[in-house]
Amino acid sequence: MASTTSFKLNKSPSHLLHRAQQIAANHSAVALKAAGVTLRQFSVLAALSGNEGVSQSDLVNATGIDRSTLADMVARMEKAGLIKRVASKADARAKSVSLMAKGRKALEKAQPAVDAADAALFDAMPKTKQDALLSGLSKLVEDAEAPVAKPAAAPKPAPAPKVVTKAKPKPKAKAKPKAKVAAKATPVPKPVTKAKPVRRKKK
Repeated sequence: MASTTSFKLNKSPSHLLHRAQQIAANHSAVALKAAGVTLRQFSVLAALSGNEGVSQSDLVNATGIDRSTLADMVARMEKAGLIKRVASKADARAKSVSLMAKGRKALEKAQPAVDAADAALFDAMPKTKQDALLSGLSKLVEDAEAPVAKPAAAPKPAPAPKVVTKAKPKPKAKAKPKAKVAAKATPVPKPVTKAKPVRRKKK
């Protein structure tokens, strides 16, 4: 039964990048064999050059090697005398990694081989396309590794205006009724009795 998919590997950026990475790794591996280091070890040495005392987390970010793999590599490279680790002055829980003289010598020996491998990758490509490819790859990695911006926090809602309730006026105290003043009794006028005339006796 014929496949209905229209996916084409030669048009897939992820597939082509994977194939290009395999080709580049093969070129570099052959070139680095004479220097006695692997491609990943070279990446660590190159990342440490001029950046003495960086942390293992910094090396993870610089090389793209996952944390657990890098921890094993660093331990083996330290045992081989290529690098050294000491407690970080800034963070007692972290280790600062630096190049040893043996590691610097291995880097200097491997550098020309890696340059030659990079040049071999671009042999069949015009200079203008080389620049465009490097620029595009750099932008791709930069964008992919950029920290994701946190969404801005939603503004806090403005507090509801306080409703000022006017204090109810206190009811006026009712005036106490004035005590009624007892009305003075009007004196009853006494009846006036007319005096009887005195009769004079006749002589």
